[in-house]
Amino acid sequence: MTVRFAATLGALVLVLDLEGGHADAQTPAASPAPARTPASPAAAAASPARTAPSPQAIKEGRALLSRFVEGLGGAAKVRSVHDLWSRGLVTAKTEQGDLTMEVQTTMLFPDRIAQQVDAPSLRMTVVATPAGAFIIGGNETRDLPPEMRDELLRQVRRVPLLIAQRADDPRLVVAAGGTEKVGSVDAKILDVSYDGASVRWFLDPATYHILRTTHMSNGPQGQATVVSDYSDYKTVDGFPVAFHLEVATNGQKDQVLSLEECKINPGVEAKLFEKPIFPTPEPTTAAPAAATPAAPPKP
Repeated sequence: MTVRFAATLGALVLVLDLEGGHADAQTPAASPAPARTPASPAAAAASPARTAPSPQAIKEGRALLSRFVEGLGGAAKVRSVHDLWSRGLVTAKTEQGDLTMEVQTTMLFPDRIAQQVDAPSLRMTVVATPAGAFIIGGNETRDLPPEMRDELLRQVRRVPLLIAQRADDPRLVVAAGGTEKVGSVDAKILDVSYDGASVRWFLDPATYHILRTTHMSNGPQGQATVVSDYSDYKTVDGFPVAFHLEVATNGQKDQVLSLEECKINPGVEAKLFEKPIFPTPEPTTAAPAAATPAAPPKP
């Protein structure tokens, strides 16, 4: 069975966005995944702009970001969040057809994430921290290369709630990009760049919820354009959370997430993100042969 853990891992980071931010980290698959097709013109057009923003665009972008933070309950409330947990069902496209998996994601701000994937006959956990990234499966761990760790952590830096916490950080650059239709809504575009991670938000002007995000993702199969659409917002501990997400990669719909549960500040411990040490199996030695009883003496 081929399972694209890239898709699964991405779907989970977005679960904890509280407002969007799909992550397509492209982690290794259980067997080789098909190469990505080139991005279509429409998908390429959806990717965030690369040109330097004008002073007016930056000013308008700051105003949009402020409205977004207000929609989350204000700066003080946003800064009170330090850890998150969620559970949901992800349906991903595979070579064998659709595969539905349960995924649990735990995040400790600002730079730790663990995601457990439960699929038929398979459980795997992916962990990423500044110190490294690794996969746990069965009774063993496997390190991920530094470039994959870096991509995973860039996905964490795209989380909108984390961006909202960094509103005053000089490393954060935001710029308004006009409007664009998302369904029937004239969404306001906000380009966001923070510490090497970029994403474009499409905001509902009535609620300032994120309706769509787009970003470029790097991985073993090359660069891809990821478009995520958010809906079914519900309130969790006073925060708006999108419970339904549909994702398209390079113009092809490949993931659907249905969030079932989300907890804010459940009390995540840092040791959850430490690499486990499994005991080394003791060598198996042959049991000593039983002694042959001595023959009784002859009378």
